[in-house]
Amino acid sequence: MIKINVKKIVKILAIFIMLMCLCCTVQAVTNKNEQVSKLIEDLTDEEEVSTTIKDLILTINSEGMSKSLLAETINLYTQLTKTYTNNEIASMIEENKKYLEQENVAMDNVNTVVTFLKSVDSNQLNKVLQQIDVDKIANKISNGASIQSILKDITGSMSAVEKVNFVMDILLSAYVVKNVLIVLVVLFVYRTLLRCVIYKKAHKKAWAPFIPIYRNVVMLKICGMSPWWLLLLLVPVLGWIILFVISVASKFMLAEAFGKGTGFAFGLWLLAPIFETILVFSRKTKYIGFEENEE
Repeated sequence: MIKINVKKIVKILAIFIMLMCLCCTVQAVTNKNEQVSKLIEDLTDEEEVSTTIKDLILTINSEGMSKSLLAETINLYTQLTKTYTNNEIASMIEENKKYLEQENVAMDNVNTVVTFLKSVDSNQLNKVLQQIDVDKIANKISNGASIQSILKDITGSMSAVEKVNFVMDILLSAYVVKNVLIVLVVLFVYRTLLRCVIYKKAHKKAWAPFIPIYRNVVMLKICGMSPWWLLLLLVPVLGWIILFVISVASKFMLAEAFGKGTGFAFGLWLLAPIFETILVFSRKTKYIGFEENEE
């Protein structure tokens, strides 16, 4: 008669069940990853993309921003920006606004996302997203942390150089900031070229505007003012305030040096690029300096 070892059979069954559960779990995870991968790979049709974004927003609205959803959102955005611009993604969200509103999705959040996407550059934003610790952010969101505290924690563990790069990436991701920087650089170059002509008209070296500090020394001389005022740069706050006043006064002196009146001086102060252009291209405008006035 065969003896049945019940304990041994139970152990074998338990191990078998555990193996089956493990296989099912692995298979489920694999299927999910394949499904997500397939979903991302198939996002070439705008209608399908729009539906995917809509479904993700609805899921976040119903379940909250969990770690997996945050990772999926970042992953989806990264994949989408390989094919679509931020404006195109924002437009797809706007197309689903009515449906999302019917599903009780907070429109303030949707509008904020749309506005944000339209105002940032996708390449710079992806750089920022690559530096984010998904686990920490997800935990903080679930605990109701504010955006300010999240950003503080993100930058807290960075070195000084990394913090500067991170902030620059955020700033450069905004189209407005980027455009302002471009305008400022163009204006600086343009005004430098204008000063070359102004200095030449005033019988000074035309290359002087390209040399920092020295360009200000020459300008003060053209305006009949002492270059020693620049030493106030070494005096914090008070010296800087006095220098600002001197800078404004130099505009009036420059106008006088070219035979212009008070109105033109205000123009040099408030609309420098325009009135400096007039000084450069006006053939009637000559540098008279201050020696003739003394005579």
